[in-house]
Amino acid sequence: MKNTLICIAAFLFVTACGTATSNIDMIKERLTENGCRINREELIFQMRELEYLQDTVYTEIPQPLLEDSLLVCPSTSQLYIMAVDGNDRTIICPAGHGESSF
Repeated sequence: MKNTLICIAAFLFVTACGTATSNIDMIKERLTENGCRINREELIFQMRELEYLQDTVYTEIPQPLLEDSLLVCPSTSQLYIMAVDGNDRTIICPAGHGESSF
């Protein structure tokens, strides 16, 4: 009986540790994705402001007119990609953190 209780306790401990680690990893990934999304949304906001002030529409990210921190994914420092499909424009994170359309 005592050995059975020890085995059950050990199993629960190992299971709980594995779950805690995966939950922490999931939270870290979600925070990374949210940080990237917030940066993309700020990039879009700044681009729209420039477009309004200059009475134009950009088909590429105007890198010289924006802060360097807005141009890259905050976790990987990879440059964002802008895809244009008709009137729809999308900022894409090359690290796979998502995309934002405007």
